[in-house]
Amino acid sequence: MREQARVETAPPLLNPASRDPLVLEFRGSLQDLIDSIGDLTGINVTFDEQFQDRQVDLRIDGLTLEETLDHVLSTNQAFYKVLNPRTIIVVPETTQKRAQYDEQVIRTFYVSHADVQELSQLLSQIVRVPQMAVQPSVIPNTVANTITVRATTGVTAIVEQVIAANDKPAAEIIIDVEILEVNRERAKQYGLNLTDYALSGVFSPEVAPPTDAPVPFFNLNTISRGVSTADFYLGVPAAVVRFLETDSKTDLVANPQLRGQEGQLMTLSLGEEIPVPSTTFTPFATGGANVNPLTSFVYRDVGVIVEITPRVTFENEIVIDLRVENSTLGANIDVAGTSLPTFGTREVVTRLRLRDGESNLLAGLLREEDRRTLRGIPGISQVPILRKLFGDSDSSRRQTDIVMLLTPRIVRTHELTQRDVSPIHIGTQTNFGLTGPPPLIAPQPDAAVPDAAVPDAQSPLPLPSVPAPPPGTVDTPGDPTPVPDAPAPDPLEPVSPEVPAPVEPEPETATTTPVVPALIQVLVTPPTAQFRIGGGPYTVPISLSGASQLSSISLTMFFDPNVLRLRTVQEGSFLRQGGLNVAFTQQVDREAGRVDITATRANDATGAAGGGLLAAVLFDTVGPGSVTLETSGTAMATGGAPLALEFSPVTVAVR
Repeated sequence: MREQARVETAPPLLNPASRDPLVLEFRGSLQDLIDSIGDLTGINVTFDEQFQDRQVDLRIDGLTLEETLDHVLSTNQAFYKVLNPRTIIVVPETTQKRAQYDEQVIRTFYVSHADVQELSQLLSQIVRVPQMAVQPSVIPNTVANTITVRATTGVTAIVEQVIAANDKPAAEIIIDVEILEVNRERAKQYGLNLTDYALSGVFSPEVAPPTDAPVPFFNLNTISRGVSTADFYLGVPAAVVRFLETDSKTDLVANPQLRGQEGQLMTLSLGEEIPVPSTTFTPFATGGANVNPLTSFVYRDVGVIVEITPRVTFENEIVIDLRVENSTLGANIDVAGTSLPTFGTREVVTRLRLRDGESNLLAGLLREEDRRTLRGIPGISQVPILRKLFGDSDSSRRQTDIVMLLTPRIVRTHELTQRDVSPIHIGTQTNFGLTGPPPLIAPQPDAAVPDAAVPDAQSPLPLPSVPAPPPGTVDTPGDPTPVPDAPAPDPLEPVSPEVPAPVEPEPETATTTPVVPALIQVLVTPPTAQFRIGGGPYTVPISLSGASQLSSISLTMFFDPNVLRLRTVQEGSFLRQGGLNVAFTQQVDREAGRVDITATRANDATGAAGGGLLAAVLFDTVGPGSVTLETSGTAMATGGAPLALEFSPVTVAVR
């Protein structure tokens, strides 16, 4: 549908009667020169009412019609507009005339991934030039996530390419998180433990104290004989000697897997929520004093909290903004008569840059609690030796540590293509359009017919083609009457604007020379003959050389998966000649070490010619060895005829 929209909004193209290069030398008025060019190529020329004629002195040798018109008119402050395939109008180059003759279109671009508000601001700053006659309007629609543009056809084509370069899906990653929390507690208790270190007495003159008392009693009569002493009983503390030591270790393991887009915050919380009171004072009535307490509760996470914000670079590395917090619940404290909880916190905030599959170990968030308690008889507990005999020692040590292992993996990259990083040529301030002036000449139809008349390549002046005369006025091929050759004109003399007389085609010959298609070379050129383990990624370009009328191509590359790992395949710009869209697909089998690449030009009538970059393959090194990159495939021309390909294997050493 987008391709159909481009066809519908495209301006009309010239279809001249003659496409031969022009060779002429002219001295005279500008209007006569343009009329002469129109007569030589078979197009109609009209002039705007404000067109001003002037004298020109010009020589042209071997330029096409479009190149000739651009050269003649740009040097004389004028431009031309195509009215129909055989008619143009020449207009003075002014802002008012541009606004009068430049066609405008309204197009709606559907945005899939980018933010339309940010994208519309970007477009407004780029395509709005003060010298433009027609300022474009860029309106975002946040509900439908679209951008509607009203501009000339050339500016609309620029907007389309800018949106395509910025409307890219965000990279997506998976982060493997492995958390190990180690709690170790050691306790040691030893010494003489007297029951509450207290001496108790009971007065019981009538009967003896109960035998099930918590502590045994003895009669004071055993110490002193007397009337009253027999009535008193004393209880001494029980003595218990303790020898106890404990050693406990607790491991808490969590192994979650987080997946999300770059730039989005991913949070992992392992623990519990503790309510924390918050008291505020409000007045009982409006305008009164703030004496009415109002208590609310806020829940705070206690445990291990991990916050990750990833970003994937265009070199397929991962930048992580990491925050790790390990909090614990401490003892309560009294604040203004209210018991409030306390928290212990260990926090790390950092930024990491990791490769795909590279792990990072975060440890050392160590916390130790050492507690010692000594209980004994006052005075004796201060004597170095006696405090060990008559005292009770209680010591404990608690140690906690957090060990976290992060391993990010890229699921989807930015999917950049060669077209995204290539510059967009937009012409000049006064002639603002895609690739300078828009293509105004229709592509030449395929003339590869066996009996077509081929002009002499050694002729000093190519003659324009002229429509054939009416039937009955041309001698038949069997007519022996010779046709004299037209004399070659002197290139230094002015060429008359009159159309030359028609030339009779030569009779067909019974024999034809077979055309042998030239081989298209497929070149695989690694950046170096030796890759390094841990380096990269290494970009291996796949280029074509000697192509002619190439319409589609399918290639297969084989590699050793034990030595290289294919990361991604990026499209080149060779098949996009003429601004055509290319259906570029790839299929990767990483375990077998194979990648299949297919590229087809859409609505192709001429095919790609010459040489250039077809694709770029990105490899990572996984092991040492020698690997041979072998390619094979097929290609087709515009008419469906097969084209011959030539391949050369390349060997790369990985160390």
